[in-house]
Amino acid sequence: MSTAAAARPPRLLARLVWPVVIVAVLVAMAMDTRFLSGKEVTALNPAEFNAKDFAAAQYPKIVSAVEAKAVDLKEVATAVAADPEAAGKKYGNIAGTDKYAIPVRFTGKITEAEAGLLTVDVAGLPKGSVVRIAVGQAANGTALRDVPGTLKFKDFQNQTDYQQVANELKTRMLADVAGKVDVAAARGAKASVVAVYVTNTGPEGSYLVTPVKIEVAG
Repeated sequence: MSTAAAARPPRLLARLVWPVVIVAVLVAMAMDTRFLSGKEVTALNPAEFNAKDFAAAQYPKIVSAVEAKAVDLKEVATAVAADPEAAGKKYGNIAGTDKYAIPVRFTGKITEAEAGLLTVDVAGLPKGSVVRIAVGQAANGTALRDVPGTLKFKDFQNQTDYQQVANELKTRMLADVAGKVDVAAARGAKASVVAVYVTNTGPEGSYLVTPVKIEVAG
């Protein structure tokens, strides 16, 4: 018998065996495959993040936290003038590099009222201090997001979602708080304010705050 003829049976055997092996593998794969229902697929693929809905749910909690922890601006201003870093750590939460969001409260007379800003004369602050309430686009949504210290970047999928939450919080504040202040009639009135101040965001002695509550009388 020739060598070629002797090699034929193994080749024939291989041709018969390989289809059987392939079928066995496919059967094993099918047995190991889990087919998901529509509900299971939905559960494994969460809905797209909605910053507006998230901010709407968080906003009341943030307002409550700011009101509960707000410190008299006179105390905060004195501490900031002495050591901004120490004051930030004591009274607030991190709001960026070298910045801290601090909940504050104060009462004073509105001396200037223009689109977007109310300047308030607050007694007892260090000489030369200027206090402004942002009731327009100067409001800081990031301050609102960061002040409670519970919303961290690591808890969001990306920077876009993280920033969009801040934007939506600002929009909510402008509608619920700033939008209810009659800026045109505010000059000369007394204002009681609960707000968020962010350190190292302006000239020394300048306190630009984003409000969560404004009561104007007179």
